[in-house]
Order: sequence, then C-alpha cells, then structure tokens
Amino acid sequence: MITENLNLMKQFTSYALIGILSISVIGCQDLAVENPNNPDRTVAFSQPGDVVNLVRGTFSNFWNGTQTCGAGAFLLSTMADEMSCSWGNWGMRDMSEEPRRAWPNTTTYANRGSVETPWFSNYRGISNANDALQAIARAEEEESVDNNIFTREGYNTAALKAFAKMNQGLMHGTVSLYFDQGFIFDETVDLETDELDLVKYEEVNKAAIQMLEAARDIAASNSFSLNGWIWGLDLSSGDMVKLINSFIARYTVLVARSAAERAAVDWSTVIGLADAGITQDFAPVNDPSAPWDCMKFYAQEPESWSRADYRTIGPADESGGYQKWLATPVHERGTKGTFFDIHTADRRIVGDANDPTVDGTDFAYEGDKGLEPFRIARGTYHFSSHSHKRYRYYLKDPDSGNPRTGPMPYILLAEMDLYKAEGLLRTGGNTAEVAELLNRTRVGRGMMNPATGSDNPGSPSDDQSHLDSASLWAKLKHERRIELINSAAGLAYYDDRGWGDLVTGTPVHFPVPGKELETLGLQNYTFGGVGGEGGAPTAYRDSNPGHYRPR
Repeated sequence: MITENLNLMKQFTSYALIGILSISVIGCQDLAVENPNNPDRTVAFSQPGDVVNLVRGTFSNFWNGTQTCGAGAFLLSTMADEMSCSWGNWGMRDMSEEPRRAWPNTTTYANRGSVETPWFSNYRGISNANDALQAIARAEEEESVDNNIFTREGYNTAALKAFAKMNQGLMHGTVSLYFDQGFIFDETVDLETDELDLVKYEEVNKAAIQMLEAARDIAASNSFSLNGWIWGLDLSSGDMVKLINSFIARYTVLVARSAAERAAVDWSTVIGLADAGITQDFAPVNDPSAPWDCMKFYAQEPESWSRADYRTIGPADESGGYQKWLATPVHERGTKGTFFDIHTADRRIVGDANDPTVDGTDFAYEGDKGLEPFRIARGTYHFSSHSHKRYRYYLKDPDSGNPRTGPMPYILLAEMDLYKAEGLLRTGGNTAEVAELLNRTRVGRGMMNPATGSDNPGSPSDDQSHLDSASLWAKLKHERRIELINSAAGLAYYDDRGWGDLVTGTPVHFPVPGKELETLGLQNYTFGGVGGEGGAPTAYRDSNPGHYRPR
C-alpha cells in the first residue's frame, strides 16, 4: 500500500522520466546534444529524417509494450483462463495458480519484466512521440506551418503529427488498462520545469482518449497516406480516423475494473464509435525484421507451450463433462477420471456433431495429449483437450518457411460488432439488431442456429453459453471469448475484469513496477491474492489514488 503523499512524487518524477528519455534518444543520436532531452534546434531541423524515423517507430514502441510475451501478453491470457500454460515464463505459472496469489512486485522477482516492460517501453515510446511533436512544433513556429524544413523535404507534417499523437494516446491507453496509476506525459511537458504526479488509471485513460481524439481531428482535417508505417498496411487519413475510433471504443470499455464500472461506461458513445470504426480486420503483417506477436506464436504451439483453457471452451460442452469438471475440487481436475472430450454445436471448436475428435476451424483436438506437456505437479487443472490453431500459420509461413510471418489480426471487426451488441443490451436497444450482430460470427463462423430478437436478453451476470436456449448476454460472452481469442493481448482478461468473471483473487490490475517505486523513493505495494487488496472480486480503491483497501 502506498502511504506517502503523492505530492512527494514531484521531487522524483523528472529524474525518473529523464532516465527513460535518455534511453529513447539512443536511436536518434543526431538529435542529442548536451541535454539529450532538449534537442538542439539547428541539429534537429537539419535532420528532419531523424524526426520522421522517430515518429514511424512509435507504433513499434506501442506494439513492443503491449503485444509481446515480455509485455505480459501470455500472462494476461493465463490469468483470464483464456489459454492455459503452467510454465514459469513471464509469471504464467505463478499468476494462474489456484488459489490465486498476489503479484510479487519486487526488484528481484525473476518475472518482473511483465510489469517493467509495459511500463518502461510505453513511456519510452511516449517520450519518442513527444520529442518528435516538439521538434515539428518548433519548426512550424520558427518558419511556418506550410513552409518549414519538414515540408520542404517532402514530409507531410499533418501525417507526422497525427501518427505520433495516435501512438502517444495508444501507449497512455495501455498504461491505463494495465496499471492502477500512471503519469500523463505529453509534448507540452517540460521536464526541466514541470512537475508530474502519478494519477489514477481513470485519469490516464481520459488523457489517452483525448490524445487519440486530437490525432483523429488532424487526420479528419487533412488528406494523406501512410504507406507501410504500420507493417504491410497502407492507411489513408480516412482509414486512420476509423482505426482511431475503434481504439477509442476499446479503451473506453476495457478500462473498467468491475461490473459496476463497466455498466457505467458511456455505451451510447461506444455504439457510435463502433459504427464509425474499422470496416475490416486491422491486421499488421509481420516479417522477420518487425516486432512479433506473442499470441500468434506461443499460444498456437501445442506440442510444448499451450492449450485452450477449459474455462474458455468448456462452457460449449453439451455432454456434461464440463459441469463434472467444475464440480471436481480444483487440484483433482484434469486427471484421467475428469478429463473429457467436448461435444458442441460450435464448429469453431469441434468439426463434427457426432465425433468430438474432429478439429474445428479454430481449435485442434489433442485428446489424451491434453495431459501433456504440462508438469502434473504444477496442477492438472491446466490440462485441456484442445489447442488453438486459428493463427497457426504464423508459426511457419507456408511460402517462405520462416516463422513469425504473415498477418497479425489485432482488432477484429467482430470486436467492434460485439461492443455494439453489448451497448445495445445495456441501453435497451433493439434485440433483433443484437441478434444480427451476434450471428455474424455465431452463424457465419460457428455454424450454429441463429440467435433471435425474441431470445431472453438476460443480464451481464449470465454465464457464457452458446446454447439456443441461452440468453443474448450469455451468447455475447461466448462470441467474445471464442471469436476474439489470441487477437489483442489482454482482451479476455479485461472483459472478465469488467464483467466480474475473473477467478477470485486474480489481480484486477498491476502496481507501478517495484523498480520505479524504488527509484521514486516510494513504498512498495501490490495487488491480488484471495482476500487481498485489488484481488477479484474484492477490488476497491477510494478517492485517494494512492490508498487501497479491501471491501
């Protein structure tokens, strides 16, 4: 628990962020002079290409701090019981154990990188975006908006500003979803004179959305193309507006730490954002030289790494095996006596109504191999009959033979459809429209009987179910769980957190890394554990952003 007054942060914050900034300029040495955080104007403006490279690299900064294994991507999946893995990498074994434990927020914990990477990588990237935006602003101020060194060199300053501002917002958004608090640090901050405090995640989220809105306004007011700035994709300014709308919808919904907070989301705004968002899946294309996607790699590898957790695919079982599994004491689950095959109408999971061993379109049958590769001593409840295979092409490209190549779907169109469906259910909208949105994947990919507007709407507390008799809410949860698995890191975790569905004791967010707290001279604290502070479903934080107590 933090006991110091957060005003003490003021005397430490500049020092800590300067450390981040000094690292951020390593890749742009031409901008660095005696003070590496205040680039010499003459040097910076004589090398506009360096600033452009800094801007273009900010999406990589965001991706590296969000979608990689080291940034907690696989950790969040196992904490949500989306994918199952009991190996110790990245804290998966520790944080998916039952009963749940608190996050070991020490500077000596072997897996501390799962909080340090999303913290330091995102702030490093924010620093890069800020440096670039400051350089562009100085150029426009000293010469002109329409005729400065960037425009004379053929660079579109509107595109540069929109892209840097977008990624500045994305990285603040990641901090707001992952951590209980953070710094708001944009291009208007002067580290030599300004003072910064840690603020609550809600404030960081609000600032992130404002940054994204500013980027959207720039893109909407200008015409440009970003060819290859996001790997393998060509985005027009209009495409960028749609993409930003989808990101804002995601951050608006997923910031919720409890069922009450998710219910309080401005769902009418979310519906509008979903309607104005992407019109096809957003899927950067990886190659061996670009940042990679942890969930398209390790979460697709069944021989030694992962299984689809029974809590994800089990609710679709129609044989009674899942109910028997749930009724078994946790540490006896997964043994030969409770291991079960899944019989389901969802063809993404099982490909044949009469044969549970036939692969579905998205999941592969592993059978008794499901008792492997995990060590029995680490809990047989990690075992499962199926692996996920929808993105298995990413393990080895069929044309080049290279691993980690091909599309990396990050925002599926289905994600936006299902935000809209949830918004309609929460605002008393047309249930026939809800059913139509669900059926785009339920019928289109799952090949199940369609949901209808006359189905019982149900409530947000309903358990996930695909059954024809299930409520619209239950079917919505099933579609989000099955359709969105292994797309964006953390989706299942953030959904379960906001629905109140996390396993008891699972941390509802992470603390500021122990390394940062030590640098700032603040007392260490953490979250999680059954009955512990910030452990689901007992999370509570009062109006003091540094004060936590259980409810």
